[in-house]
Amino acid sequence: MYRQRPRDYLHRLALSLLVTMNIGNCMAVSDSLSEQDYLQEFPVVLSASRLSQPLSETPNAVTVIDRAMIKASGFRTIADLFRLVPGMYVDYKDGYTPFISYHGASDEYTRRMQVLVDGRSVYLPPFSTVDWADLPLLIDDIERIEVVRGPAATSYGSNSIFGVISITTRDAAAQNGASISAARGNAGNARIADVAARFGRAGDSLDYRLTFGAQTDNGFNFPANTPIYYNGYDDSSSTHVTNLRANYHPNGIDSFDFQLGHSSGVRATGNPAISPTEVTTSPIRNIETSSGYQQLTWFRTLQQNADIQLHYYHISRSLRDERWTPPFQGVSYWLNDGVATQRHELELQHTLHTSPNNRLVWGVASRYDAVDAPSMFLTPQSVHQSRLFAHDEWRISPRFLLNAGAMLEDDGMGHRNISPKATLNYHVTPQHTLRAGVSIAHRNAALAEEHSNLRYDTNMLQQEWLSSGGLRPERTLSREIGYVGEFHNGWSIDARTYVDQVSDIILQDPFLVPGSGKNPTLDFRNEFSARYAGLEGTVKYNWGERKNNLTINYAHQTVSAALVGTPKILTQTPLPVSAEEWAYYQSVFLGLLQNAATDFSATTPMNSYSILYSRQMDYGGSVSFGYYEQGIVKVLIGNAPQPLTRRLDIRVAKQYKLLHASSGKAGGEVALVLQNVFRDDNVGYSGYLFDRRAYLTATFNF
Repeated sequence: MYRQRPRDYLHRLALSLLVTMNIGNCMAVSDSLSEQDYLQEFPVVLSASRLSQPLSETPNAVTVIDRAMIKASGFRTIADLFRLVPGMYVDYKDGYTPFISYHGASDEYTRRMQVLVDGRSVYLPPFSTVDWADLPLLIDDIERIEVVRGPAATSYGSNSIFGVISITTRDAAAQNGASISAARGNAGNARIADVAARFGRAGDSLDYRLTFGAQTDNGFNFPANTPIYYNGYDDSSSTHVTNLRANYHPNGIDSFDFQLGHSSGVRATGNPAISPTEVTTSPIRNIETSSGYQQLTWFRTLQQNADIQLHYYHISRSLRDERWTPPFQGVSYWLNDGVATQRHELELQHTLHTSPNNRLVWGVASRYDAVDAPSMFLTPQSVHQSRLFAHDEWRISPRFLLNAGAMLEDDGMGHRNISPKATLNYHVTPQHTLRAGVSIAHRNAALAEEHSNLRYDTNMLQQEWLSSGGLRPERTLSREIGYVGEFHNGWSIDARTYVDQVSDIILQDPFLVPGSGKNPTLDFRNEFSARYAGLEGTVKYNWGERKNNLTINYAHQTVSAALVGTPKILTQTPLPVSAEEWAYYQSVFLGLLQNAATDFSATTPMNSYSILYSRQMDYGGSVSFGYYEQGIVKVLIGNAPQPLTRRLDIRVAKQYKLLHASSGKAGGEVALVLQNVFRDDNVGYSGYLFDRRAYLTATFNF
């Protein structure tokens, strides 16, 4: 069992951090400073509380990834961008299935961090997780990303117990003209091929932006000593994306924002049978996917600095995965893992000033989710959720700011949860702020966790999941101390130390089902608790008239877990076997759960770093370097810990301008991107090899 550090560990780290920053020298500032002195040029964020706030006044630590950082990183997938967030873990199950988590990597279905795109939640049943490759969104469509590091269920409800990823796409007026872009390159023996075209216009009352794009990737390679199980493995993919954003603003108080998008993809998957006597339920094949969304937002500016927003969206996704198994004793079996899911959500939000020193945002929302997955559920499933939320910002004095709020949420499965939060920000000086907060957050069970019945009837019943239901929502008690500071010489620091206690964790519990042999079947049960603690921060430095920008992220994290429930194998009716054999299976399955609790201490890399440096040179040239290091980490569904990984990426670019007879001026950019330059042996948890990659991108605007 992992041995926890003493409770005062975080307090000592926090104290050392503040001493190192020499904050004490700033304490002597006169209390006569006005409120205006504290309104400095900190980055403004929108996601932490649903109120527009400078970073120094938010109730959470927030990482902002802007367009300049996105371009400098050289990344071509959205998932990789989260390597720029302290404390976040990024890996891949295969060439098209990234999984992204904060506070470690318990499994590929990371359900504890909300993901929003322009305000709509892209978590979908049955697993309440995100299929990143299916989002109808290209990385160049993104204007900025705000990552709330810490529970935000007060504002965003379930799935927010570790934080929120809020993606904002480029405004409809941002594309005034047309552009085309392409990327070509290789990754070891694989190839990369991307293409995109955009067109838009900014008008007096109507703006619009339209994107078409396609991405093709041959996936990952595997080392020479890869087990035979991966012989013939193929994880290539291709995706086609279309999206439209339009904004109609007929007057100075109303704005109508309309969005729609669609993506379709083909994913190669499957493995051959290990032996002629095995019936594989995952033969080599292609999976076809389709995703779409429609969204309408009405925003009205009211008198006295108030506004109202009505927001509706619909999301749909389908996955076609049908196949015949290889013949077994002359018989093949038809399997269908297809999924069709959709979501409708309507939300009303009202923001107002209740006094010169107080702002309030409140709202109500209703969500309907439905899913049809024949192999996972006996019948189609649906759930209707509703929520009521409020967040208040009270400026007690120029130095003290209190953020407080709560959300009441009905999960549609018999539970009503209240998630409160309170944070006090103290401005030591206009440039240096301390933050202390406490919150309670909940995560509702996913439909697959509550109702799954996944089975394959081949030569023998293979019951993989069978949920007993009745799950309680997971609950997090979070405490944190944070610091945000800006220095006159171009340096800024954002750091926090935290302790998160999570109870009623839902994990897979193995047991035996009559008629399915002696292979374990998995139930979902509230049987774990975990404690997460750490210190993380970001240091930024810009110089040379902001032509040089350096961002350094660091996180030190620890986690421990305990098995607190009674395993199902100890309470189920014994199978018709001998007492000795039944006792053996009980001890084996109990050992699996106890080992899972022990392995929890390794599901978070103890230390992780990222460094991004970019320089803008004369004559339109630029160069950037990204270094990413992640400590050893254990994924619970993996066979072995993922080793220490290091990676250096380089991007070199040149902007150009051309004269064009009809449009006056045209231009673009050409860039060369090298990833994993030194060809470090970056092996993912599933055994793939992230080899050196090189690709050339070109953009032409006209």
